[in-house]
Amino acid sequence: MATPDIEKSLLRHRVSVAMEHLLGMVQGMLADGQLHVLEIKLLATWLDANAEAVAHWPASVVAARVRSALADGHISEPERQHLMQTLADLLANDFAQTGSASPEPTRLPVDDAVHVEVSDVGFCLTGEFAYGTRNACERLTEKAGGVLFAAVSKKSKYLVIGSRASPDWAHTSYGRKIERAVELQQQGHSVCIISEQRWLQALGC
Repeated sequence: MATPDIEKSLLRHRVSVAMEHLLGMVQGMLADGQLHVLEIKLLATWLDANAEAVAHWPASVVAARVRSALADGHISEPERQHLMQTLADLLANDFAQTGSASPEPTRLPVDDAVHVEVSDVGFCLTGEFAYGTRNACERLTEKAGGVLFAAVSKKSKYLVIGSRASPDWAHTSYGRKIERAVELQQQGHSVCIISEQRWLQALGC
């Protein structure tokens, strides 16, 4: 009988494989710069058959947009365009420019437009930082008045991603923190994901 840790590892592997498949499908669909109704229905069928993947970002976002577009049984042009833009935003490269139909990593879900407060506010750091070692970054945050958390939770206001984070973040250990932050956002919690550059600006560096 598999232990809970093994089961979690197997689940992560299945979800990772499913995400690669999903992103490959989406890139193929957008290869001609269009998104046809039959492709949307095919996507909906895939999402229905992959419930494990739909529970995680970015499949959860795709599923929500597809369901919204199909809710009334008719896909309007604005709905089709909105869904196509959503799918395009989830891809890290433009097929028309690269000519690649292979699934590429998704962009880091960073929002640097937010106003960042520091004093007595919770921060969680992940990835590798150009500024320096993790200890150096933690000391800098604490010196500015921030509160550090080892894991992403409702107590952490900001998740800071180091600028040396791989674009293939979904398959890395720090990708778990990013996924957790996105999950909390979807649940209505105010967790902001910001870049190292935005973090340094907030700290006055």
